[in-house]
Amino acid sequence: MPAKNYKKLGCLDASPTGGCAFEVRAETEDEVMRIMGDHAKVIHKMASIPPEMASKVKSVIKTVSVNI
Repeated sequence: MPAKNYKKLGCLDASPTGGCAFEVRAETEDEVMRIMGDHAKVIHKMASIPPEMASKVKSVIKTVSVNI
């Protein structure tokens, strides 16, 4: 089976005590950040993402290998 690398980020990666188990996998870091930003606005009621939080979130994005 061939494998493909994806970027992965979950709310628990950014905030381990936050209690939200949402995770996203996407082909690019930008796509992960866009989806996670949409999630934060809708689910966590964040009007905007502060730059320092965006930097922290970006720093915990992982690369995972997925069999396709």
